[in-house]
Amino acid sequence: MSFRTPGPLVGAFVALSVWAGASPHAVGRAPDAARTEPHAFLRSTAGFTAADLAALDRGEPIARVLNTDRREVAVVGAVRIKSSQAALFQRYRDISNLKGSDVVLEIGRFGTPPSADDLRALHFEEYDLDTIRQCKPGDCGVRLSSANMERFARDVNWNAPGWREQAAALWRRLLAADAAAYIANGTLADYRNKAEPLEVADEFNRIFESSRYFESISPEFLSYLKRFPSVRLDGAENILYWSKDDINRPVTRVTHLALYPAPQGARRPGLIATKQIYAAHYFDAGLGLTVAINDGASGFYMLSVNRVRTRSLTGFVRSMVRTIVQRRCREAMEGILRSTKVALER
Repeated sequence: MSFRTPGPLVGAFVALSVWAGASPHAVGRAPDAARTEPHAFLRSTAGFTAADLAALDRGEPIARVLNTDRREVAVVGAVRIKSSQAALFQRYRDISNLKGSDVVLEIGRFGTPPSADDLRALHFEEYDLDTIRQCKPGDCGVRLSSANMERFARDVNWNAPGWREQAAALWRRLLAADAAAYIANGTLADYRNKAEPLEVADEFNRIFESSRYFESISPEFLSYLKRFPSVRLDGAENILYWSKDDINRPVTRVTHLALYPAPQGARRPGLIATKQIYAAHYFDAGLGLTVAINDGASGFYMLSVNRVRTRSLTGFVRSMVRTIVQRRCREAMEGILRSTKVALER
């Protein structure tokens, strides 16, 4: 995959910023004490200033880019919302809300266990199927594992008149099988589309290492995400869904949505995570974490941190695009926080 202008890469990262994860909430504390937790978190993770935090208390969204290595883009943001945290969790549970986005073209939930029939509404682009026809390990325009490349080479009659239909049907079966393996064992793909192989699990290890500040908020939730599904977490909800997103080109993705709401009156936070476990293009791994902290009055603070890893930002020319990508992602984060506030305060 090549980029002759910054536009596609910038748009890709901005699009992935949609529906970043959620943050924890404290219940039953005085207003000043309730403000202390989100303020301290934002100061320590991203260096927000007193002026930024004053704007936050007035209900304005704030966002900043975090320092990362060149293969990662990370943005942290927050907004104060006059609504219930239950409404926020319900908004995430209903993935049909994503259909209202300009980005999401098609979307659907996987069943238990996932099956190819769950993906019957997913339509693949002809150019992706044409690309897969030519794929081999180390040289492929679609992110695929070597095992899946071998399946395409072996199981599709590429000389038959209906080869595209065969390839599409097989891709649905392979996506469902990979989703089932993730649900059962936490198995993540190995991408063999480039000369240097990439293990998605390794990318998530780097993301989680960079997200260790969440251990002070909810170590059990972070451990649950890292070691899913071998670690049990009472009260956690899981939704696995697929989507086709317009990211300068239609991109098929699979996402694990984990929700950890706090029972009424509980002192622990409630959290939401969006964990991208597959993308056909652009992205190697992505994690959004959101925390909702009671403001001690009539609402809560929504704090979000979104991290995306990709090999598409390496190289001299692409490194010059990085500043543009970061700025646009920060602006996108502010927009998402603002639209969530508007939707929940109606």
